[in-house]
Amino acid sequence: MKRNQFSKTIIAAAMASLGAPALAATYAPWLTQIGLNDSILSASNWGKGVLIGVVDTGIQPASPAFAKGQISTSLSSCAAVSFPCGNGYIDDNSHGTAVASIAAANAVSQFTTNTGMYAVKAGNVISVAPNANLVAEKVLSAAGSGYSTDVANGIIKAANAGASVINLSLTYGNSGDLVNAVNYAASKGVFIVWAGGNSSQALLGNANSNGLTAAAISHLILVGSVNAGNGLSSFSNTPGGGKLISTTGASTSYASRWVMAPGEGILAPYVSYGSNAWGYWSGTSMSAPVVSGSIALLESTWKVLQTQGTAGNLLLATAKDLGAAGVDSTYGNGLVNLGAAFQPVGGLNVTGSNGKSISVYSLTGSMITGGALGSLSSVQKLLANYTAFDGYQRNFSVNLSGLILSKSSPATLNPLPSNPNTGPTVIKLQNGGELALLQLDTADDSLPPTLMRAAPSRSPKIGFAMMTDRQGSSLALGYGVPVQYAFAKSLYADENLALQAEELSRLRLSSLAEGGGLASYGMKLGDDTRVAISWSGSQSVTGLQTDTTGYAESSGRNMSVGFSSKLTPALSAGMTVSLLNQQHGLLGSSYASDSPLALSDSTRTVGVNLNASYLLSGRDTLLLEAGFARSDATSGAGLLAGTSALGARSWGVSLQHRELFRPDDRLTLSVMQPLRVSSGRIGVVSPTVDADTGLPGWHTEWVSAAPSGQERDYQLGYAARLPHQQALGVSMGYNKDADNISGNNQWHAGVSWSARF
Repeated sequence: MKRNQFSKTIIAAAMASLGAPALAATYAPWLTQIGLNDSILSASNWGKGVLIGVVDTGIQPASPAFAKGQISTSLSSCAAVSFPCGNGYIDDNSHGTAVASIAAANAVSQFTTNTGMYAVKAGNVISVAPNANLVAEKVLSAAGSGYSTDVANGIIKAANAGASVINLSLTYGNSGDLVNAVNYAASKGVFIVWAGGNSSQALLGNANSNGLTAAAISHLILVGSVNAGNGLSSFSNTPGGGKLISTTGASTSYASRWVMAPGEGILAPYVSYGSNAWGYWSGTSMSAPVVSGSIALLESTWKVLQTQGTAGNLLLATAKDLGAAGVDSTYGNGLVNLGAAFQPVGGLNVTGSNGKSISVYSLTGSMITGGALGSLSSVQKLLANYTAFDGYQRNFSVNLSGLILSKSSPATLNPLPSNPNTGPTVIKLQNGGELALLQLDTADDSLPPTLMRAAPSRSPKIGFAMMTDRQGSSLALGYGVPVQYAFAKSLYADENLALQAEELSRLRLSSLAEGGGLASYGMKLGDDTRVAISWSGSQSVTGLQTDTTGYAESSGRNMSVGFSSKLTPALSAGMTVSLLNQQHGLLGSSYASDSPLALSDSTRTVGVNLNASYLLSGRDTLLLEAGFARSDATSGAGLLAGTSALGARSWGVSLQHRELFRPDDRLTLSVMQPLRVSSGRIGVVSPTVDADTGLPGWHTEWVSAAPSGQERDYQLGYAARLPHQQALGVSMGYNKDADNISGNNQWHAGVSWSARF
């Protein structure tokens, strides 16, 4: 057998070691031709950790093309069995050193020159995988010739030395000893990169090859040469119509295992003329190490390619098509294209907690968060640098944090800051009771339309009616309004306390289940105690819609039971217990039922609110309230594995002064912390990559569910009834860390006036 060198031109110059390669390098033009760049070399750590076996004329370790220790001298050897090696593995021909340099020289050019095909500039990186290690197995003599038995022994020795890719820049053969050696190397997961030959003909004259195993065929890459313009080199063999016939009789065309690489005018050492001598080399011998170095980069980046034995198939699948469309008998699969090889192939997928694969490209924004959970910043942090896997099980980093959208205001119909509630219209009845009526007009675009808008089922008319008899029992029925006023009025039987309690509505679970129907009933138990019960529900769809997602269909149902007792003429205290059931929602967040961030279809939360009111004077009332809630653990089938039980807290204080300027006006100052998760964790399905095999895996990473911010709301409002059924409202407020999102601070102020005719 003979080396595959075709031609050479000798030049002499000094070269410098690349040392620790720096980014922002420049590359020899044959490297840019195959798409090599900084990002690829950086991602692959410049080929570090991969051993390339060079079965050739040996390697000269003293060449300045290589870094100290880059050539594994203890593993390198004379593998020839037909001739003695006077210099051991050391190259005394130049061909093997040139081949090794093209694959893995750890040096840059120190001069500017033109090879006739390429203009090489000083400082150009000249090899594909500069940090890869090399092992030399000498199988060709100083004259560049040897026997198939020599080559077969070199393949076996390189495989035993631990090479993951073996370069054979010599005549392709199909003798029994070579077939056995290739089968052996492939059984150890080694790739064989074999030069296609320089006879300007079809490989083996279109004759078939026999005896390789299926594994060996999948680990074999045949290489042809192109010039700087991607045209077929005049000397290069082509795959032709021959086939590889496996041991099972399966047929694989040479063309399907054939790829092209630059092979004309490649700068490499020519050590026979001195350690500083360099030459312009041409031949498929030069194309083959370009491919070997490319496989080294792929396996250095993704261990799984070595484990699964798929690096070669990946390189073939991503080649740039040349000539006739598809795999052809001249160019095979086409030109090596590292730019495509280092991008995802076959789509990117993530795996949910149910074990099902989800396409990254099918993921859309599917959770709108806020309220007690804030922006789920701890979850967003994990999703921002999430790992997805392509069709070759390679890991890529993707940013999925956009799946979580934070709303700037609650997804419930709370009174707007610029329209303070002046209370319902109250009609005194002849039997001593009273009837309170409230009706408001609203529209579908009543919420900010920029990011979120109300679901289309919102009713154009909302209101309620409340009947109170002379014994103090009250019954309220309504639709589309907050439940807080009706429940508080039933509980306290006091208009002013009811309006104050409504100011603190976001302390209670019932604020997460309103906008639909409501019913409330209250009655006296003795002279000083009242009890009340209420039921409220969301509209059929109360979630929000974005421009990129469907509706996050969250709805809720809440039942509250409370009592209030007058302890002294001025002091009253009470407690309310609430049970909230939400569909496709949790504590203010909502998600679509088929969302990759969906949790349990139904979630349950129990809350307890303690309250105390104190009549400071005939015109001043202080109301204090503290709430505690606990949500049951949930499960998820997508990227969220679920939540542990969550604890949430809230508190607020409201001071109301009446008759400031008029007999029926009131000034209210309130400070509160709405419901905020204070304990509990969220499980995020986090992909892993096994350090030894590169195979993907998954585990659940539990992170705190407590939000990044701690909301504080400060509100000052003035409301007055004016003559002729007019009403005036003035309000201003400041929300620190609104929706428990750190830094989401909001000022608001407004004036409203209304009149009835």
